[in-house]
Amino acid sequence: MRTPSLPPHTPRSAARAGWFWVACWPARSRPRRRSRWRPRPAPAASALPLQLAPQLTPGSLAGNQSQRQLLQALQEMLVAHPDVLKARSALESAGHDLNSARGARWPSFKVGTSSGTASVAQGQRRESYTAVNAEVRMSLLDGGAINAGIRSAEEMEAAQDSVLYSTRQNVLLEALTALLELHRFERKAQVAAESADIIGQLAHVEQRRAELGAVGRNDLRRAASRQASALAEQQALQSQRMDALARFTRYFNYAPGAALPELQVPAQWLPANEPAALQAAQNHSSELRESRHMIQRARAEVERSKAQRFPTLAGVVAHTHDPKGVLYNEGTRYGVELNWNFGNGFELRDRILKAINELQAQEAQFEAVRRQVNETASAAWGRWEAGRERAAQLTGAVREARTAFDGYRRLLEVGRGSLSQVLDSQLEMQRLMLDEADARYDQHINALRLIRTTGQLLPAQMPEQWLDQLFDAPATAVAAAAPASAPIRPNIPQPPRACSCAWTRVWTRSCMHCPAPPSPRQCDGDPRFPLRQRALAHRPPAASSAWA
Repeated sequence: MRTPSLPPHTPRSAARAGWFWVACWPARSRPRRRSRWRPRPAPAASALPLQLAPQLTPGSLAGNQSQRQLLQALQEMLVAHPDVLKARSALESAGHDLNSARGARWPSFKVGTSSGTASVAQGQRRESYTAVNAEVRMSLLDGGAINAGIRSAEEMEAAQDSVLYSTRQNVLLEALTALLELHRFERKAQVAAESADIIGQLAHVEQRRAELGAVGRNDLRRAASRQASALAEQQALQSQRMDALARFTRYFNYAPGAALPELQVPAQWLPANEPAALQAAQNHSSELRESRHMIQRARAEVERSKAQRFPTLAGVVAHTHDPKGVLYNEGTRYGVELNWNFGNGFELRDRILKAINELQAQEAQFEAVRRQVNETASAAWGRWEAGRERAAQLTGAVREARTAFDGYRRLLEVGRGSLSQVLDSQLEMQRLMLDEADARYDQHINALRLIRTTGQLLPAQMPEQWLDQLFDAPATAVAAAAPASAPIRPNIPQPPRACSCAWTRVWTRSCMHCPAPPSPRQCDGDPRFPLRQRALAHRPPAASSAWA
């Protein structure tokens, strides 16, 4: 066999081979011309539309106006509330009694007249007379009865002052509780409304799938039932909100037109531990002060009752004017009177025993009040600690429930879940959000009751702008106090616009938003459409509904 031989190597053939390899060299392996790198201009940010915030920020003008109006109403309520006016009237009455007791030291004046007939000239004839008497009397010695009466009146006035202070504290606590109750039912009604909205969107998507024959209508009916239940609960919460609004108006004397500021108890008002709370409650309790004053008053009454056993000495200046001189001659009488009232002996003894029994009753009442104050302080501290832990646990539970709801919703979007699972997770999330709202506002109320017991809610010597601290919490504290169940709307899939493909097992976002039904050739070439789904997508609706 003859072996083929290569053509002879000539300079001309070598040049041709070189040009051939240069022309056939890949374009990407050729050296490229370096271009100077230039930064791309940042895309212009699209202007976002202005929207009203669902809640007022701490520094907004509307929030400041609402806060000023609320604080002004609080100050007026502490002065002009009917319960406060009643307690103040009792205090003023006790002050009048004190003035009367102190006035017993001063001389007393008495003017009188007498008229009649009297026998004159040894009974030979009778003549009529008219006499005018004027007398000035001043107590010199009384055995300490006047001093005891003054002390009794002073202690009674101090006790009424403690009653007024307690009344103001109770009115302020009830008013702030009414504010928190209004916030509570507003929040719970908002949660119920958002739940009904979410269920409505899910039901709308499910209704479209049922119309396409992809699923049955059992889950759709269940969604309609859940939506009706959420709307009914919203109406019930709205009714409770109206009751809370009426109570708020009764205390603050105005109906809020805008969003009310959130209340946040300052951390420095709260005690450090339970022993500190008990000590502060005993030191600042107005009920204990009132009971102490009542004990001192009862002791003064015992002293006054015992002082009545002794004689009294009074200086008297009297003048009688008788124009006819039938009975008296013109002149002024100066003298000292000594009186010793024995009575029948039993009346004075019973009066002393009654005062002693009253003193024993007030001492027993003081012990009962002291125990009640300790019990109230201990219970308030326990509720506050337990409420803080409960609020923290529910916050975590709401976060996990929202994550589970989003997970079930995404499974529904890709066709690996059912609407019933989404509805169950949504119901659980709604229940936890309502419980979290209750726990949050219960915790605020427990904090108010705790500082009311320890005397920090309304100090006796209240500094200026003391109540402003309840609404001047920093932004970080307000954000921390905000519930974890803030109104965050999950990404609910929108209904298809013009899609008629009857998918049953997989429901992807690309199918839900496609502008037109895919053609068989498009389905065959698109890897997003599996074989079984391609068959279902182009099956008649009656046949595909059998897979539901």
